[in-house]
Amino acid sequence: MGQALKQSWRWSLLLCFIGLSGCSQTEPLTDKLTVGEPFPNISLPRLDGAASDSITDYRGKLVVLNLWATWCEPCRREMPNLQQLSDSLDNERFAVLGMAQDEDDHLVREYLIDKGVSFATYIDLAGTIATDKLGVQLFPYTLLIAPDGRFIQRITGPREWQRPEVIELLEKAYGGDYAELQ
Repeated sequence: MGQALKQSWRWSLLLCFIGLSGCSQTEPLTDKLTVGEPFPNISLPRLDGAASDSITDYRGKLVVLNLWATWCEPCRREMPNLQQLSDSLDNERFAVLGMAQDEDDHLVREYLIDKGVSFATYIDLAGTIATDKLGVQLFPYTLLIAPDGRFIQRITGPREWQRPEVIELLEKAYGGDYAELQ
């Protein structure tokens, strides 16, 4: 695609989100992900303590992976928006996933139940997936993964995910209109 279209898509993505600052326990790291490269095959520890899932289980879908924490107020405000996004998308083509950065899985489950959040949520009890494998310490932090498993976009801070413009951009990305991000 042309440079003008590339710039247009980037500006559209930026303009469709209304962001605030995020939370972090320390200074944010530079993440370890490169746009256009395969997303690391990370394990997704389930909240119920059952065997972990793998990010590769979601191949064929555009994945919106949100890293969040119950202690992070912007994260807490963003979760209902992510639920609305999940409800708006076709679950055959999209997966909205959460990965809590908490030490107490019971607290995470209680929060999700209280807020009516039902999309797949995992937990990173030790924080090693976010920090060691992905290089992320600022929350909320959202990663977009293409249906073929390539990393296509990072989004720092909370967003209004339920907005029609956002859904339209995700639909286009599912259709392959994300090459200009690389």
